[in-house]
Parts: sequence; C-alpha cells; structure tokens
Amino acid sequence: MTEKLTEEELHKIIERRSTGKTSFAEFLEELVKIGVSQYTINVATGQATYKGEHSELETDPQVDFIISDQFNRDQALKAINYIALPFLDFLREIANAGISTYTVNIREKKSIYFGMNGDQIVEPLQL
Repeated sequence: MTEKLTEEELHKIIERRSTGKTSFAEFLEELVKIGVSQYTINVATGQATYKGEHSELETDPQVDFIISDQFNRDQALKAINYIALPFLDFLREIANAGISTYTVNIREKKSIYFGMNGDQIVEPLQL
C-alpha cells in the first residue's frame, strides 16, 4: 500500500478489531493511518482485500459460510445495524441475509452490500 503499511501491521489492526479490542470507528481510523481507503470482504470466506492509493493487500480466508440464496433486505439491514458484533458473527448474520460481498469506502463514508442476485444496500458508515 503506502510506504507505511506492512502486512504484519495490517494483521495487528485486524486482530484488534476481531477480538473486540477496538471499535469499528477505531478500526477505520487505524486503517486510514496506514493508507487504506477501501476494503472489500467476501462474506463466504471472510477474505478481505484492503486497498490504498497505490497498492492492495489480500488476507487469507477465515471461514466457510453458506450464503443464503434468498436475499432478505430487512434481515440484512438488521445485521448491518449490529456491525459492532464480533467480525465473524457479523459475517454469519449477513450471509444468512443473502449478502455475498461488501465494500467499505472509508473516504466516501459508505458501505455497499451486494446480494447474490445483484441486490444492493448502500449505507452510510456507522461511526
């Protein structure tokens, strides 16, 4: 990413968020400090791609969730409102609602959740 980012540093930030040591807002602040402007999560695997201005870094898969083939907007919105859940619980909830991937654009302060059949939910970041 930028000269400041190392894979080890990114993993430390992710670990702090995954274990609940930092809030979602703090997580985003830490990402910005190391040059991350956007990231995309594959909900089925938990694999993430973090993007900076000049590069990107991909994490290893963490889970093997089944994405519901029935998109449930209300269930997805309810899960999105609980983004403070531990990361893997959050992924499980949105997988059950039919969300296959999501992108968090830190600069634009929004998240876009994508369903299996092209459904989308655009939400402002909850900080």
